[in-house]
Amino acid sequence: MAGVSAKDIAKKLGLSPAAVSLALNGKPGVSENTRALVLEAAMQMGYTKAEAAPGAPAHRTICFIRYAGTIVNIAEHTSFSSFVLQGVEARAAELGYSTQVRYHHIGELYNPQTLALIRKADGVIFLGTDISRPQLPEIEQFLECLDSIPVVMVDNLLLCDRVDCVGNDNYGGARTAGRHLLRTGHKTIGYVRAKPRVRNFIEREHGIRAALEEAGLSLAVTVDVDISSEGAFQDFDAWYKKGKDLPEGLFCENDIIAAAVIRVLKKHGVHIPKDVSVVGFDDIPMCEMLDPPLSTVHSFKEELGAVAVEHLHRRLSMNEVPHHAPNAPVLTTTLSTRFVPRFSVGPKGSL
Repeated sequence: MAGVSAKDIAKKLGLSPAAVSLALNGKPGVSENTRALVLEAAMQMGYTKAEAAPGAPAHRTICFIRYAGTIVNIAEHTSFSSFVLQGVEARAAELGYSTQVRYHHIGELYNPQTLALIRKADGVIFLGTDISRPQLPEIEQFLECLDSIPVVMVDNLLLCDRVDCVGNDNYGGARTAGRHLLRTGHKTIGYVRAKPRVRNFIEREHGIRAALEEAGLSLAVTVDVDISSEGAFQDFDAWYKKGKDLPEGLFCENDIIAAAVIRVLKKHGVHIPKDVSVVGFDDIPMCEMLDPPLSTVHSFKEELGAVAVEHLHRRLSMNEVPHHAPNAPVLTTTLSTRFVPRFSVGPKGSL
């Protein structure tokens, strides 16, 4: 959408223009939830920060692309990308770049107008949360269309042989969560996973299974649910109504799913954590507002964006474009995670 302003975003969200301005410019005065909501709306509406005034020093531009597939729609249902964008904008500003935000669905990357706008940028940061193997040919073709513009992929390592990539330690984070449940006395642990099986989620599944295998155990149950909050609620509710035995602990593939699981359990009078403990992944702001507050794996979302900018800055400074230089080495950076214990996990049995 061309010409989207901060006032347009304010009208859509029912917020004051001042609050939207604070959120868009990374300034204090609004909550993290409001900031995430504003940035999410800005991406969806195609908001781009105003160009510098005539005569002002020229700034190089980074184009941040949030890609939404039709097979996987994870980014659509979480605020994860909003926090990555905060990290991108903050570090970009420090290094003298302006940031443009583009929100594209599968098939839109080759629109001539879209390509023309993206090609005006000096570099591209591509949020690849929704990319699975069926989308790779389209992304590969998109890279070829960018000519001499360097690209960094965030939250997806499927193209780590072509472009610099930055991602989370999904495997290690899930294994740490599993070990915490075991260390607090949980002997039966279930896994609530998203139906879309992207690489990040597959790595989390490997991590939780590895933690249990170390203790000579296996998953007590695996429940497949939709990635959206309401869809996950309906799917887990349907599973629970079948009368299945609840394990002592449940590891959920992300915080949105964990929140839906908590809603279902409370609906049926199940006490958390007395009857069952629940763990999530990502540590988005709502975790502290749930009842009880959610134990989860903290991923350094803003840092993902900041490191992506640093990689892009390095490529631009050295005039390197790895996806157009087959012999050029590419960088894959994996950020650590940490477990955040809250009140959704309680001790079981004698420790």
